[in-house]
This record gives sequence, C-alpha cells and structure tokens, in this order.
Amino acid sequence: MGPVAYFAGAALMRAPAETKNRVLRLMQEKGVYFFGLYEKDGCAYFYVLQRSAKNKDLLALAEVVSVYGLRRDLKRSLRRPGIYIGVVIFILGLVFSDMVIWDVRYVPGGGEDLDRIAAAVAESGIKSGALKSAADRASAENLILLNCPDVSYADVSISGGVVTVTTDERRLFVKRSDTGNADLRASDDGYVLRYETYAGRTVCEKGQTVKKGDVLISGTYDTFHHGAVTVKARGRVYALVCRRFELECPDTEYEKTYTGKSLKRTSFVLFSSCIGPEGDCDPDEYEKDVYENDITVFETVTLPIKIRRNVFRQYRLEKRRISRGEAEKKLLDMYEERYRIVTDGAEVKSAEKKLYYENGRYVLRCETWLVCNIAV
Repeated sequence: MGPVAYFAGAALMRAPAETKNRVLRLMQEKGVYFFGLYEKDGCAYFYVLQRSAKNKDLLALAEVVSVYGLRRDLKRSLRRPGIYIGVVIFILGLVFSDMVIWDVRYVPGGGEDLDRIAAAVAESGIKSGALKSAADRASAENLILLNCPDVSYADVSISGGVVTVTTDERRLFVKRSDTGNADLRASDDGYVLRYETYAGRTVCEKGQTVKKGDVLISGTYDTFHHGAVTVKARGRVYALVCRRFELECPDTEYEKTYTGKSLKRTSFVLFSSCIGPEGDCDPDEYEKDVYENDITVFETVTLPIKIRRNVFRQYRLEKRRISRGEAEKKLLDMYEERYRIVTDGAEVKSAEKKLYYENGRYVLRCETWLVCNIAV
C-alpha cells in the first residue's frame, strides 16, 4: 500500500467466484481505482480507496474484509491513552533532560554507611527531581566528610541527569588504653609449655596447669632503687588447651512449596515516587519479588520514570523430617566455619567430632586439643 492510499484510506474487498468477473467489469466501467488484485480459494481480493468502498453497486457484488489507513489508525490510538501519556513523558524528558536531576547513584569504596551519606547529599539539595542549577557539589562533598566519620574521600560528579557520589572508606583504629589492669591473664584453662616475657614479671612456670583468669605475666614488680613499679605487661604464654563446642540441627524443618498461583501489580516510579497501586499480600502466604526496568531513549538517555512490577507468588509451608544424612551435611558445613574460628592462630594437635541424636535434634560435638597463646 502506497502513502497516497494510506492517507486517503483503503479497503480490502472480496468478490466470490460467481461475481468476480462482474465486479471487475463494473469497476472498469465506473472508473473505480483498484490495486493489489489476487485470487485465493476461488475468490478475488483487491484494494480500493475507502470512498469507493461505499459504492452501492460495488457492495452488491463484493464485501469489505478490512479497512486500512490513517483515519483507522487514529481511531484505534484514541482508545489507548497510554500511548499519548508515553509521548508526553518522552517529550518532557527530552525538554528537561539537561535541567533536572533524574537519579543519584552511590559508588562506595568499602563499608561506608550509605544511609548517612545519602542523608548528607539530600541535605545539600541534591536529590531526584531537583534542578541541576541548584546542585552545589562542593557543599555536598563537605557535608559528607563532616557528617560521615567513616568516609575519607568524597567526590560528587554530574553527567546528564545522573549524579554519581563516589566515596572511600576511612579505616578507624581504636587505640588501646594503657589505663586499668596491667596484668596478662589466661584466656583458657591450659598446661603451660613455654612463655616469652617482654615487659613485666612472669608468675607462671613451664609445666604448670593454669585456670582461666589466672595472672600469667604481672605488670607490677619490685626494683632495687625505685621500689614497686607498674608497667603494662607484654608477652606470650603458650599452653596446651582443650576447646569444645556443639552444633545442633533439628530433625524437622518447614519447606516452601509454591502452588503456581501468582498475582502481578504494575506501577510507575517517577523521581523515586510510586504512581499507581503496588499491591500488598500476606507475607505468610505470598513471596514478593520486585522488578524495575528503566525507560531509555535511543539507548543513551534514561528517563526519570521506571516500570515497577510486583509479583506475589503463593506458597505453602510443609513440615518434613530431615534424614541423618541431610543433618550431617548441614552440621559439617557449620562445623567448618566454627572450627576455623576456634583454631585461628593455634597449632592443632588433635580434633575429634561425634554425631548423635538426642531429644528431636542431631548434635555434632567437637573436642580439639591445640597449642596457642593464652595471655590476654
């Protein structure tokens, strides 16, 4: 179909086998413009201009199958207001693309407190929907450094309608106080094997059995010229200690089973504000998943509106019994992490573990003998 026929409007007509020759003769006699003639299943199909499709003589011999053209498309589009809303949003996005901040993104360098950083940035006036002309980058950077003690570096940059806040973590070291108890005491019960004293006086002996809390190296000692002197004791006392721990796993658990029923709610997010119902369901019956999609123009400009889809999937909690094999696997996974913590910095001499069932639970008991520094 050419552009002239599209703007003027065209209709696809069908003439049955018994009248197709008469229809063609009629159109030639009346001077009716037709095009795209073809045959299918013995019938003749052809296009005419929309005004010609209203001819009574022609309609007596053929029928209109469908109508094409600009007028028809406009009528269909009027039934879809979302198209016009999208066009308006697109035009507004292009007009205000260089005037408004659409999004604020954060690039942390470590474990900074992002909530505190976001509050400092918002206090400076930089937020979604604000004018770029009112954005004070220097003020935002200063507020971040003043209000966030865990940040050592802050940079605020603006590219298009997106503000990027880049920060780096300040590592805070807590200085140990020299006040208080100057002695080093035993952190565990143990059998002393050797010791190294750097400051203070050793009050334990090799081969001695000590209890948790006993003084191993005292910071107070007597001198010939100055009498009793107190210093901060420093040293190491290595002892053979036994550390035990237990891990538990119940013999039953609740398992999620999805029913296949789901609910979907679609809304729009404009400048971080939700437009439209998001929906809400009982969290004990439905699992909620949120998906957000950006609207990008020409794959370069991201509009300040997102499509948010909330999907609620129904599930049931079913109680099931755990086998001994499953429980052992779970306990061994927990055992690896706990064992690493217990034996950190120590020389392991032996380790024994035992799995047994008791009072509706599986228990993994571990006993480890190791050599470590117990002076703390």
